[in-house]
Amino acid sequence: MSKLSNWTDYNQKEREYIYTRDNYECVYCHSTYNLQVMHIFLSRAQMGHGVRQNGCLGCINCHSLIDNSIGNNNRLEGIKRLDYCKKYLIEKENIQDVDKLIKELRFKKW
Repeated sequence: MSKLSNWTDYNQKEREYIYTRDNYECVYCHSTYNLQVMHIFLSRAQMGHGVRQNGCLGCINCHSLIDNSIGNNNRLEGIKRLDYCKKYLIEKENIQDVDKLIKELRFKKW
């Protein structure tokens, strides 16, 4: 596995923490089916670190709207859900400085 893949993946310890913290349900719609750990502040495509401060549980439908929304209505709904997840993580993980966190979450090549 590459360094980048290891950086962006959630390890088992982080996954267990996130599932427990989020009560084994989607943080937005509270579904308990088809759950996935979502990158929130910095996506995997943007080389975001797979850590608890950057992830929360989402059902496949909410995750799809956040990551791949198509059409204006879906895009607005995806933004709404992403904003909700960011506020959720700021509260749950006691994040004081979002800009600093985002810098720490980014993969550094060197």
